[in-house]
Amino acid sequence: MSFSSDLKSELFEIMPKSLHCRLAELSGIISISGRTEESDGKNRFIIRVENDGMEDKTIKLLKLVLENQDIDILKQNQAKHHRKLIINNEDSVEKLKKRCKLQEDGFRFSVNEIVSERNCCKASYIRGAFLAGGSVGDPKKSNQLEIAAVSKAEATRLVRDLKLLGLSAKSLLRRDRYIVYIKDGNTISDLIGMMGATSSLMVYEEARIVKDVRNNINREVNCESANIAKTVNAAAKQMEDIKYIDEKIGLDKLPDNLKEMAKVRIENPYLPLAELGGCFIPPLGKSGISHRLRKLSQIADDLRNKEEKL
Repeated sequence: MSFSSDLKSELFEIMPKSLHCRLAELSGIISISGRTEESDGKNRFIIRVENDGMEDKTIKLLKLVLENQDIDILKQNQAKHHRKLIINNEDSVEKLKKRCKLQEDGFRFSVNEIVSERNCCKASYIRGAFLAGGSVGDPKKSNQLEIAAVSKAEATRLVRDLKLLGLSAKSLLRRDRYIVYIKDGNTISDLIGMMGATSSLMVYEEARIVKDVRNNINREVNCESANIAKTVNAAAKQMEDIKYIDEKIGLDKLPDNLKEMAKVRIENPYLPLAELGGCFIPPLGKSGISHRLRKLSQIADDLRNKEEKL
């Protein structure tokens, strides 16, 4: 199973204790997956569910919200991921609309904002919306959480509610759905915790830590590789300059300090500057080594320029 599936499985088991939070979570589900459908001249109230866990939780919420353990809910499975829960009883439908503050918007529903007025209800509403239309990427690979809303207004409402809870999210239009998304790992972690999935939160944080450590190691290795390449290239240029000087005028024509520098570099072609200084008696610092090598490079360049002018 994916991390997203595991997270939802944990959220399926969470049942708000207060009625107002139960209303908010059910309303969040309906805002994404609820709709009306005409059949035999009557409008049927339908909630789409994608699996057993979502089906069981939605039914539990419906029974608790409507205070009717014997409510008639028809289960219809059109395909593996196209299940429907259908409420035919008009009294139950009207009671549901009233309690969840549902307003018909074509064949969809919008939810009055009073349902998620409290912060605890905002978290419950977002949990319902996530269960109905959300997903989160594998934390080992990327930071990405999405909720597919059915309208721009619903996406705006989710972004606003998240902001009021201290979480930053954005939205975009993708095909026929408005996608509310979060790409910041810390924000995703906070939202998972806010929805109540403590086990998934620990898994997510552990994966993030491992990924961060691995990325830091890779950065250090890349940095070290770049430094080694830089050292090797610089040393190769120094060797080339020294050989050119030796061919054109001979190293014995150099001042004693530069002649000694040239010989030490030839004997230690790829030794880093800091270690190269230890080959002198008394030892030289890195700046002293750099100064002498620059002098040798300048002499080689001057000899090349003279040769070009001839």
